[in-house]
Amino acid sequence: MYRSTAARALRASCVFGGVLISTLVVAPSAVAQSGGAAPAANEASGTGWSYGARGIVTVLRQESLGTGFGVSGFAVLPLSARLELEGEVAFVTMSSETNGLPAGRLSVVPLRATLRVQVWRFAGADLYAGGGAGVYLTRFSIDEAVERELALVGFGAAASVDPAFVLHATGGLVWHRERLSFGVDVKYVVGEADAPSEVIDLVSGDRFTENSKLDLNGLWIAAGASFRF
Repeated sequence: MYRSTAARALRASCVFGGVLISTLVVAPSAVAQSGGAAPAANEASGTGWSYGARGIVTVLRQESLGTGFGVSGFAVLPLSARLELEGEVAFVTMSSETNGLPAGRLSVVPLRATLRVQVWRFAGADLYAGGGAGVYLTRFSIDEAVERELALVGFGAAASVDPAFVLHATGGLVWHRERLSFGVDVKYVVGEADAPSEVIDLVSGDRFTENSKLDLNGLWIAAGASFRF
């Protein structure tokens, strides 16, 4: 299921990336050139696949969610001298509160595809901007203390989050050292997910359901390294 979902996300991102190409690539980029600086940058960037990992910090707009921490693995394929395609899978977890009290933990697994355009090269580094899309697989776990308190008064609870299709804009800086690269990447995510919940009366068996929205808008800040094969 995850593989087919990732494939759909990649195809959707390519459509979204076409708009980015028309707006970003057509305009000339500012390039710092001194002697053979530009060819050296091209050589450093390389033409093969790059694979890497990043550490991630998230700050989402949903007030009930705390700061998230996680990791990601990514691959980058150069499509032309300035255009790159990035595929990424990540895992981030964060706490959730209700009225200042712990409610549970939210875990997010985004499968993302991004088109990146190099807008400036200098001193062995590339500054890029772009955008893309992804499918976010999200799981909410209710805090055990909350479950125990509900059970004491004869109730149970269940909550889930549906998969969501989400867009993002990105910008970052990559430093190249032969085949090894170090980079900082910032993504702003725009989207929301359906979050159905259910409260169960353990005595009568009655069920009370509620459908709400989980706001996924916010910043994903990452730093890491990659190796070009």
